Amino acid sequence: MNGVPTFGEFIRQRRTTANLTRPQLAWLANLSVPYLTKIEAGANPSRRVTESLSSALQLNSAEHEYALTLAEGPAPRIEADHPSESDLEYLQLLPKPAAFISATLDMLAVNEPHRAIFQQLDPGTNMLEWLFLNPLSRTVLVDWMGEAQNSVGLFRLQLARRGEDDRAREVVENCLVNPDFAMIWRSDSVSGDPGSTTKLVRDPQTLAIREMHVKFWQAPGLQSWWFTHCAIVDQPTAVTRPVVRERPISSTPLNTSGDPNSRAGQASSTTARRDPTPTQPLQLPNSKQLDG
Repeated sequence: MNGVPTFGEFIRQRRTTANLTRPQLAWLANLSVPYLTKIEAGANPSRRVTESLSSALQLNSAEHEYALTLAEGPAPRIEADHPSESDLEYLQLLPKPAAFISATLDMLAVNEPHRAIFQQLDPGTNMLEWLFLNPLSRTVLVDWMGEAQNSVGLFRLQLARRGEDDRAREVVENCLVNPDFAMIWRSDSVSGDPGSTTKLVRDPQTLAIREMHVKFWQAPGLQSWWFTHCAIVDQPTAVTRPVVRERPISSTPLNTSGDPNSRAGQASSTTARRDPTPTQPLQLPNSKQLDG
């Protein structure tokens, strides 16, 4: 699966990405080259050395936590707990979309408002499998790629914290048939705990877009799952076109400004006439439409 590298492998990969030689990184981290060589070969560093390397490589907060977790190893494995009956009853009483999600992004329980928006993301389904194996996810999530990258990065962090298991391997193997997942997985990207975020979701039938504020909670202790609650912060907006991200047109050269016969002028004229084809609603059998 190659999901969780060793600390040394992670440092070597980040050093290569930063285009640093081993002597350069050793100098920045105030380490000897032979010692850095041993670390990249698998030697266990102290926390001070881990902090020094993280600083030298300018890791962000998620990557820093990931590095510390790799250096210290996963936490002792405990038997996974699950939401109680009272938790499940409370979930169904909530008027807004809400769900319980496992640490490896399996959906444990969802309420009806959540099911109406995130269609086919049912209990027992893994978030990554829904994202990469179900075409509906690309309709529902306006920023599908951003959501996909964050979810893969969070999944990778959870593997480092908890250690790999059969379920995690199964999810990765299933998703590797998708080229987008394979590309993101090979990038070794990592994301921190979700906390709170804002996302845009689209109704598959009406194509109306809603902005949603999503909050994740995880109580301290043995709890191995998240509770997520979504608040809709505006009214749905009718959409007749997909979100199209165009490559920026380069600035017009000074010596061709205003010249319609110039290459830059022709590019601007062509861009102005570009008209994307309206998105067609996705027809689903027996699916519920989101209440306005």
